[in-house]
Amino acid sequence: MSVIFGLFYRDGKSVYGELETMYSGMKHFPHERHAFAVEGNCGFGHILTYNTPEAVNESMPKWVEAARIMFVAEGRLDNREELYNALHIPPNEQNGIPDGDLMLNAYLKWDENCVNRLMGKWSFAAFHADEQRLFIGRDKWDYSDIDYYEDEKVFAFATSEKGLLPLPFIKKEIDELTIARLLIVWPGDFDKSCIKGLKHLLPSHTLRVTREKAELRRYWNYADIRVREGLKLEDYVEDLLDSFNKAVACRLRSYKPVAATLSGGMDSSSVCILAAEQLVQQGKRLKTYSHIPQFSPSHTLSEQYQCGDEQPFIESVVDAAGNIDPVFLDSAGISPLEGIKELILMCGKPFHGACNAYWILDIFKTAVKENYGTILMGAFGNATISWSGIEDALPAGEIFKHYGLKGLIRKKLIKPILFGNTPFAFIYKRMAFGEQPWDSRSYCSKTFEESLNLTKRIKASGFDPTFRCHYPDPKKQTMRIFDTNITRLSFGSTIGCETGLELRDPTGDPRVIESALSIPHELFFGEMDKWVLRTMMKGRLPDAVRLNTKKGKQSSDVPARLFAHRDEMDHVFAEMEASGFGRIVDMKRIQAEWKTLKADCDNYPVNQAAHLLRHIAAFVMYRTNDINSL
Repeated sequence: MSVIFGLFYRDGKSVYGELETMYSGMKHFPHERHAFAVEGNCGFGHILTYNTPEAVNESMPKWVEAARIMFVAEGRLDNREELYNALHIPPNEQNGIPDGDLMLNAYLKWDENCVNRLMGKWSFAAFHADEQRLFIGRDKWDYSDIDYYEDEKVFAFATSEKGLLPLPFIKKEIDELTIARLLIVWPGDFDKSCIKGLKHLLPSHTLRVTREKAELRRYWNYADIRVREGLKLEDYVEDLLDSFNKAVACRLRSYKPVAATLSGGMDSSSVCILAAEQLVQQGKRLKTYSHIPQFSPSHTLSEQYQCGDEQPFIESVVDAAGNIDPVFLDSAGISPLEGIKELILMCGKPFHGACNAYWILDIFKTAVKENYGTILMGAFGNATISWSGIEDALPAGEIFKHYGLKGLIRKKLIKPILFGNTPFAFIYKRMAFGEQPWDSRSYCSKTFEESLNLTKRIKASGFDPTFRCHYPDPKKQTMRIFDTNITRLSFGSTIGCETGLELRDPTGDPRVIESALSIPHELFFGEMDKWVLRTMMKGRLPDAVRLNTKKGKQSSDVPARLFAHRDEMDHVFAEMEASGFGRIVDMKRIQAEWKTLKADCDNYPVNQAAHLLRHIAAFVMYRTNDINSL
């Protein structure tokens, strides 16, 4: 994917050589060409990767003399036809016009308000030379990222953090509170980087920067989507399917061939089925990539509720589609530690799903090797197409109908008392889960936690570290899922920059978000959970998948993989101990946990292995970046 970057000296200093410095941190990205433009105290850079057929005509940055504006953009616009009409672009100029030029035309016509008109994955920056005003905007919700740094003298930005790190005024110092958040699983501060002083421009936001100040504005908010009352389930499903199909269709516009990930769950299966339907009309087939276990899944998985090997479900989707070419990867050639190391080299930071690093890396590297430029995913479906609803928010009559008198008492009386926002619930949770309920998933040292005053900070934030809550408002839980998923957008953007492979997710399209969140909550409950999706995909998804109630478990054999690479793991644990990382984590607990896994990997819980690997990822970040001596 393409990259934009720039620098604005707020004190009036001329830009000279800084763009080359910024490019030096990103020149290893796969790209066709790069270019710079400077106008006095502001400069923009552009690294072009062909992501759509029209991108071959892209030429950025641009200077518009009549408006005295310097402009740079990247991305993919999904409402080109609508913009052609609104911008009065003649038919003979429409087909080859790159998306960046469409964004420029939109900005010249509507100025900062153009962000409300653009649909897709995009980001841009405009510098008004006479006004000394820099404006930056990004899409509502997609795999994008804009990182920035500001002080009283300078403002610098890039769609990859690696464009900022070479600048001499940025100190490469880890923000250890963000590391602690990761290790104890405390979501929040989504605008903060792991590097002190760097920030993310969040989705649906713009930033106006002048010499005196920087102003953030949110122009779209999924929390504001209103429920549409009074329609039948079939009407809501028809509208959602229409939005979903459009979201898939626009993501098939790609310079290189399109592939997809296919897990066997309903979200990715639905994406693949709809994509296959549309591609078959073009005489094309869909390549899919799926991770499968190398070893037997952990015996701790519940046979009734969890599935450690989804290959049978994947094969049923392949059979139903008729034009899917599946690739099954067991990632035997990549150890869990190798996957973590390589992804941290790419991303520059640890990540929550460290136990998935090896197979994520395998899928993306294989797709790139086979010359795919776009990969479809279904990562955001749990808050949109496959939203299962919140039982807590159902009316008492509905709960009685589904669960009887005992269920009504349990969900409407006992649960609010024990897990609601009440003084009694606070006391109960302290008694049941302790002062620091994150201890079961975190190996942070007490010294590290006390140095950051974590207990007090968490209490003041209102975050419930037990994750056992009562949600009388269904929207609150949905918003929590969306907010937490913001980090996925940044991660996906980084993967795109590093590999040239553009991640696209129809389940996170704003049109799909708006359609799904407008459905009355009670309609998500039917004969089974996720009833809206199960109804929508009837006749499309094979029933083996559509009616499946088991949850797929990613990295279900990771304890066995760790045991298979125990010498490598012994070495990294010894490195952690010798390096002084014990300042941050409790090495005695980690070594004890590792000993337990080695003694019986077949019966070691997958979730506990995931917690262990998060801490290793944090250590790898410190060692890889050689910052903040341990």
